[in-house]
Amino acid sequence: MKYLCGALACVLSFSVFADDLWEVNSTSTSPDGTPLPFKQNLCCPKNGIDPARILGSLGSCTFDQKTGNASAMTFALTCKTAGMPAELAAIKINGEASLSDNKFSMNYVITVNANPSAPGDAFKMDGKTEAIKVGQCDVSQK
Repeated sequence: MKYLCGALACVLSFSVFADDLWEVNSTSTSPDGTPLPFKQNLCCPKNGIDPARILGSLGSCTFDQKTGNASAMTFALTCKTAGMPAELAAIKINGEASLSDNKFSMNYVITVNANPSAPGDAFKMDGKTEAIKVGQCDVSQK
């Protein structure tokens, strides 16, 4: 009986602390107006989906500014991309995001500035992300 209770406690605690699996659909618009769709399944900590996690494919992202909470947030991020020339390595992202139940949405602008001393050299890309929680991650998805 003691072993059964221990096993049951283990199973119940796994489901409580399991990561959430999100289906993420993003579309950015290139500087020439071409849509760039991207789809991924992403494991995030339970109720822990956020812009830095979703935009992490751009590099290592950190918040410069974050106002609000998960249900309504504005943010600014800097993402650093390894292997890029220094003038292109830091990407700035400004946007707004919201989380409601099992749905996450985000609108953002990505700015890449090849020459910080000449702001006219920057190019911008608009983006939009919609994500829905589709379940829990299994061990192979982490």
